[in-house]
Amino acid sequence: MIPNNSFAVAGRWLRGLVNIIFPDVCTVCHRPLVDGEDFICLQCLLDMPLTDFHKSASNSLADRLFSPSCRIEKTASMFYYRRGNPYTAIIHDTKYRNRPKVGRHFASLHAKELSDSGFFDDIDALVPVPLHFLKKIKRGYNQAEEIAKGLGHVCGLPVETPLKASWHRSQTRKDIHARLQNTIGAYSLPDPELIADRHILLVDDVITTGSTILACAQAIKKASPATRISVYSLAATQLE
Repeated sequence: MIPNNSFAVAGRWLRGLVNIIFPDVCTVCHRPLVDGEDFICLQCLLDMPLTDFHKSASNSLADRLFSPSCRIEKTASMFYYRRGNPYTAIIHDTKYRNRPKVGRHFASLHAKELSDSGFFDDIDALVPVPLHFLKKIKRGYNQAEEIAKGLGHVCGLPVETPLKASWHRSQTRKDIHARLQNTIGAYSLPDPELIADRHILLVDDVITTGSTILACAQAIKKASPATRISVYSLAATQLE
């Protein structure tokens, strides 16, 4: 009979061989990762353009999401999304390249800092921005839901999916006016009791104009006025 530790040694040897032939590389700079690095190298992690929105209630994302009819209580994003910057690969891998684990990993990484700051203390549930079911079938997953799972893994909050999306065209490459028009009536809350009288954190991958998040928030407020809303995105653009 072969001892169990022999299988463990063989497994480590095989993993080491695979890493030599097909090394894990940094999501951002694509250089091979070393022991202790996961998805991103230390240098790219140190250079990441962090937003630090969660450190102040008054920030550019909160200003972007201001709406007299739909109050957003607090906001957080991990890093700035800048077109042409290599850090956009984090979003592209998560959303378009069938690598949802990338989004989960970076959300978990950021959630540790958010937890230490008390950001999650009065929040009851994580609510991802939904995908229309046909888009979800085509992609195989909802990237916002994967990011919410990454947050939940650290903060311990449940991921709820009460929002529904109707069919609408992609927001990609649309200007601000077109984005706003595209989201009118795009989201609904069929069962308001799921989040009634709770403080929920709306979660998305990247926020540009804020039209998608506001459309979701307005759908929630229309169906459940007492629900409190805060917002999290893995990335956010910088508006001029």
